[in-house]
Amino acid sequence: VIERLHQGPGVEAQAEVQVGVEGPPPSRWTLRTIRATFPWMVDYTLSGVWRALDRYGLSPRSARVQQYSPDPEDAEKVDYLEQCLREAAEHPDKAVVVFMDEMGYYRWPSPAADWTLDTDTPVAQRAGANNQQWRIVGGLNALTGQVDYLDGYIVGRHKVLERYDHIDTVYRQPEWIYVGQDNWSIHRHPDVMEALFQ
Repeated sequence: VIERLHQGPGVEAQAEVQVGVEGPPPSRWTLRTIRATFPWMVDYTLSGVWRALDRYGLSPRSARVQQYSPDPEDAEKVDYLEQCLREAAEHPDKAVVVFMDEMGYYRWPSPAADWTLDTDTPVAQRAGANNQQWRIVGGLNALTGQVDYLDGYIVGRHKVLERYDHIDTVYRQPEWIYVGQDNWSIHRHPDVMEALFQ
């Protein structure tokens, strides 16, 4: 049963829920399309379909995205990161590890579901029309948890370089500053690389 449910609805489900034969099958399972897909369930009520799935231990669950790195050097990079973290933990006066990242956010959150009467449509309360995106570039000290950041309307090469300068200013004492960051192309931009090696 589970293998078939992982494949998504097919022609049986299409015949169950569509008026005509044109068009693709439905994109999501419903109790009706599950009942139509499995011949042994055709005489079940929708409640019976639900109970049968429950007996199999199946229920609708939200999927999660499997995060992985396509980088073939990922294992070596993880080993190096662990080495840097050990060094910072053993010699906090000589080494520091700072995780750096950039993000953007809007002034107002996206509207979401809200409780209201069936006859009303909820309205997101906002104190103004300006909903521009704002960006930050920040760093987290892996040992102490200290967070430092810079913000601005644009986070590009210049703001990233300003962030590196800020890290250098904040962490003057250690001999080694390790910066862990993602693979955003701007981190390897020629202007950024040139400034780092000066």
